[in-house]
Amino acid sequence: MYIAWDNKADAASLTTDSEQASLPASNVQQAHLSRKWQTAAGVKSAYIVFDLGSSLACGLLAVLGSNLAPAATLRLRGSVTDPTGAGSLAYDSGTIAAGAVSGYGAAYHAFTGVASRYWRLDLADASVPDNLQAGRVFLGPKWTPAIGMAIGGSVTPVDPSRRGKSYGGQAYANELPQFRVMEFTLDFQAEAEIFANAFAMARANGIVRDVLAIPDIGGTYLSQQAVYGLLEASEPIVNDKLNLYRQKFRIEERL
Repeated sequence: MYIAWDNKADAASLTTDSEQASLPASNVQQAHLSRKWQTAAGVKSAYIVFDLGSSLACGLLAVLGSNLAPAATLRLRGSVTDPTGAGSLAYDSGTIAAGAVSGYGAAYHAFTGVASRYWRLDLADASVPDNLQAGRVFLGPKWTPAIGMAIGGSVTPVDPSRRGKSYGGQAYANELPQFRVMEFTLDFQAEAEIFANAFAMARANGIVRDVLAIPDIGGTYLSQQAVYGLLEASEPIVNDKLNLYRQKFRIEERL
């Protein structure tokens, strides 16, 4: 399992080779996935370079709120010295399948943490109708709990739509976008691990800044199970076993 909350991409300076003036690449740095970076008409491959200002360690990439389809590819490169992100590489994923699932618009890539200042993300998908779109990019370190989520975790699709009936008895719906809620517990956690990570996340992000939870990055249903959003509450860290701790998490997906 991976949990991440320190998005280094948010404070970066951006450059790209394609964007629309009203839908710039900087949109991937704001909270709502529905507000997109969109390439120019007909452009189905593009890059963004994130200049983090100094060499910072990253180990997880997520592209969210995109129109990427199963045919999409991505490439992530990190360079300490090259502002284009294409040379003097400390990290290079190579061109790989993005793993996108139709209807979810998400791509994830985990790797061993590497420090670089310039991170270049290339996206390509010849199957999109007109241009590339992405609502959010996460690039930062990840926490891999020594003991993963306990049995009993859940992902729930929540439909906030409202239904009513007319005087004639016909049903009508005010259809609203669905979102998911992920709930899980981390148990049997050592003191150093839970306070250096879960406690640090609560202090840094609280219930107002986004976190990303990925139960199984190699799983068949990665897109369905991974959730990026807001912690519903600051749950207590409970010391109910000698030198071991547990904490519950509830994350509501961002749209």
